[in-house]
Parts: sequence; C-alpha cells; structure tokens
Amino acid sequence: MNPLSIIPLLGYAAVATFWPVQVDGSRTGRRLLLVEALIVGAAVVAGHFLARLAAPSAIGYEWGRVGLLVTTYLYVCGRGVTLVRAVLDLPDLRMRRDDDRNTGAVDVARGRAIGVLERALVLTLILLGQFGAVGLVVAAKSVARFKAMEDREFAEYFLVGTLASLLLALAGGVAVQAALR
Repeated sequence: MNPLSIIPLLGYAAVATFWPVQVDGSRTGRRLLLVEALIVGAAVVAGHFLARLAAPSAIGYEWGRVGLLVTTYLYVCGRGVTLVRAVLDLPDLRMRRDDDRNTGAVDVARGRAIGVLERALVLTLILLGQFGAVGLVVAAKSVARFKAMEDREFAEYFLVGTLASLLLALAGGVAVQAALR
C-alpha cells in the first residue's frame, strides 16, 4: 500500500479522535453519521489521487501497511466512541440519553473505555482471521451484564450499542483486509 494514500485518512482519524464533535440532539446523530461517511469517502479518494504523485520503494509499501493499521485502530477505537453515541442518538432509537446524563462521570468513562477495548479486541481478531472468537467477546460482555439484562430498556440499549461497536470494528477490519490484498 502506498503510504501517501493513507495521509488524508490518517489526518482525519487523528483530528476526529482528539477533537470529536459532541452528539447532543436527536437530528445531530443522523447528520454526524452522514457527514462522517462523506468525509471518510473524500479522504479515501484524496488518498488515491495523492498516491499517484510518487511510487514508493519496498520499504515505503511496508510503511503504508503500518500507516493503514495505525489509522484503522485510531479511527475504530478512538472515533468509534462518538460514532456509537451517534447511533444511539438516532431519532428512531433515542436510547437512554437522560440516564446517560444522570449517570456519574466515572460510570460513563468506564462504559466508553469498555467500548474502546471491545472494538480494539474485535478489530484484532478480525485482522487475525478469527471471526468465531468475536462471539466470545459478545458472550463475555453479556455475562458481565447478565443481571442488568432483566431491564428491557437497558438490554435494548446494550444490544444496539454493542452491535454498533461490533459493526464498526468489523467494517474496519474487512476494509483493511481488502486494502492489503
């Protein structure tokens, strides 16, 4: 992979991770997801044209692979916090926003940390071709929250957030595998 093709996407992943847009309204989630898709698409297209400027050496291709992996982990794990929140904030779902605001900051931070670790683990498993092991991550997370699953509203919130998180990691892993072929 030409390392020049990664530069726009890596730049956006870094900016979006370290200076995230907050999702705070019912229409903001949908808008954020749409704009996100457009920006990522534009970064991929810009990278394609940027890669035509110079042909890298063999070591350049290795750095391109490393850059792609760094970009994917940064985007899936870092930016994923905002994207999963945007999915939960879609108008049709509107999942537990009031409860999130009333929850202590430590509890919210723990939940986000768990999501980041979950996405990192799932992305790693997908890149290693261990698709079946992804089920173990979901099972472990479900066992840890077994008692809380009796509350239907929480169970739906938990499932939507987990599935959105898994989908992002799966999409990132499949995209990396396709780009490296």
